[in-house]
Formats: sequence, C-alpha cells, structure tokens
Amino acid sequence: MSIQESTRQMIIDELLMIGCVTGQMEIAEFVRKVYPKANNLPTTDHRFGMTTAIDDIRQHMERNDDWSFEKLFYSYLDFLKINDEDFKYFLTQYVHPSIRRFQINDKLEEIPFSNSVCAEAINKYLTSDGYELRQTDTIANMPIYSVVSLAPGVNGQLKNIIFASKYKPEIVLSDALNNDVTIVNNADQCLVYDEPIGAHGITWKELQDWYDNGLYELDMVTFMKNSLGDSQMERLFFDTYLEMVAGKEGKIPALFPQVWLYYDPKLQKDRIKKIFEHQRMDFLMLFSESQRVVIEIDGVQHYAEYVEGNKKHYASVNKYADMMVAQREMSLAGYDVYRFGAKELYNPAIGKRKVCAFFDALFAKYGISV
Repeated sequence: MSIQESTRQMIIDELLMIGCVTGQMEIAEFVRKVYPKANNLPTTDHRFGMTTAIDDIRQHMERNDDWSFEKLFYSYLDFLKINDEDFKYFLTQYVHPSIRRFQINDKLEEIPFSNSVCAEAINKYLTSDGYELRQTDTIANMPIYSVVSLAPGVNGQLKNIIFASKYKPEIVLSDALNNDVTIVNNADQCLVYDEPIGAHGITWKELQDWYDNGLYELDMVTFMKNSLGDSQMERLFFDTYLEMVAGKEGKIPALFPQVWLYYDPKLQKDRIKKIFEHQRMDFLMLFSESQRVVIEIDGVQHYAEYVEGNKKHYASVNKYADMMVAQREMSLAGYDVYRFGAKELYNPAIGKRKVCAFFDALFAKYGISV
C-alpha cells in the first residue's frame, strides 16, 4: 500500500490551514527533524557560500521571507514524490511532543494546542490509503505516534520467535501463568527472539544487532543457513534476500528462516490423530506486530506420498487437502501467506528473478521503499 500524491497534498494543505507549522522551532531546525535527508541535499543557490538545502531554507525562510511553506513542501522538498517511508517519518515527527504548537488569540496571546489536532487532521485523509497515525507510546505523558497499517492482521502480542531451528526443540513452560517458555533440549540448535516488536516490525539490522549482543560462535547468517539443511530451493530464496539486504543498509524487514508457528510437544508417532499439519514455517517476515507474512517453499512432500517399495512419490489428494486446510487456518488467523512451488526455483537465474520480483511486490504492498 502506498500513500498517493493526492492524499499527501490534502494532508499538507490541512496542516498548513491549522498553522503554527514549526511550533517553537526555527524553520531549518524543524526541517532537519521531520526530513533528515535535507541535511544531505545540495543547495540550488550557490550564492553566499551556501552548500546544502538547509542553507537554502535559512536564507529564504529565516533571513528573508520569500519562500512560503507551500513552496518548501511541494516544490523544494517535493513531498508529493518522496518515498513512503520518508513521508511516514515526516508525519510521525510532525506530531512529536518535541514540537510544541500554539495559536494566537484576539489578545495576541499564545495559546498552546495539542498535536492531537494535527494527528486527527492527518488521519482524515491517511486512512483512505490504508494507514493510520496511532498513538503507540508516551513521553512525559504526551503521545508518540506511529503510522500503522489498517489492513487486518494477527491478533495478540508476539512474545517469542523460535527460529533458525534445524531440529525440533523441546519446550516447557517455565512459568505457566506468564506463558514463559524454556527450551530444555536442542536449545543450541535454534534462536529465540524475545525483544519488543516495534510499530515497523523488525528490520534485518535490528535482528543483526540483537544477535551480535549474544554469545554465539557462528555468525548469524551461517547459523541461519545451517537450519535450512539440504534444501537448495530455500537456500536460493534466502541468498537472494541477502543480496537485496546488502545494498539497503539492513533497513528492510528481517527474514526469519525455519520458524515454529505451531508446536506440538509430542511426536506424530505418539498421536492417534495429527494436531497440526505443519508446525515449522520456512520463512517469516514481520512488518509490524500484527502484520505477519509467512512464506513457504513447497517441495514434493507437500502434495505427494512417498512409496517405499517403488522409491517414488505419488500425487496425494489427501496431502494436498491437508495443506489447503493449513493455508486457510493461517489466513483466517490473519497471516499473509505466500507459497512457491520448489520447481519454480530449480533454475537459479530464473528463480532469483522470481524471488526479486516477489520481494519488490511484497514491499510495495506494505509501503516499504527499497
């Protein structure tokens, strides 16, 4: 989901009508806060020794008064065309408590007003594009807002992500009242992410920083790849993702391999009836705590039975039906589920193109600029 130009223009127009755009801040200081990239934009006016966009803004809006805010936002900074992540950042910083706004009454007195007024004005238009400016925290009893997706997602608080698991861990409840889990066997064969999830989900850099603070002998990528076993198709998918991450400074959502979405403490042989068709997912991405994406690379075991006597796989309507049940259950629970047929990735060159196209489309859907 992207924020349309028309939506951006209506938001900015509304904020300009409310007034007191920069609050108590100087204009250049305000721009640095809401749009940090302005620090690195080159000047369009090389007079007076100016070198950056911030110099331009000081010259034309502080020392002189020959630029309007319309010119600043629409023409100079081009807020109708900047990427979605930068525009979302602008919105969250616009209503940050560090900017204190006021109005002038008939007696020329400054009367403070809450940034919630601006947040309501933003939401009047932002919700039409599937987003909302929502309070997610406080500082000094004042609200901090984040841009969150209005698309339906998974209910509940995400507490543990058990991933990069080559072998099934043995899990017990160390505190049943608090639902705290402890891995008592194969703990060294998996990772457990238990940090709070931000409004934006978890980026690759955040995951890497978390891992680097732990005491692990292997680097994170090697640990993750070991969990993929001999699946060349999953490795191709993961390697293609890593190539994309390399050029994005780790700012795109993290890709968790081999994640336990469901968990039955017993082995299937100890069950009369299978409880879960599939417990461990191939990959997981989090775009927020509720926006969870599951990606499966479906090999032959997903739709065929292996006959030992013939040493062959045969198509199984039962296997396929079970997979469809699992798909529906995940989708109804709010997970966004995508499946690749392993054969799509047999040819490495074609497979990489398909994976790249998939990630481009997925990030565009969730408003992530890459």
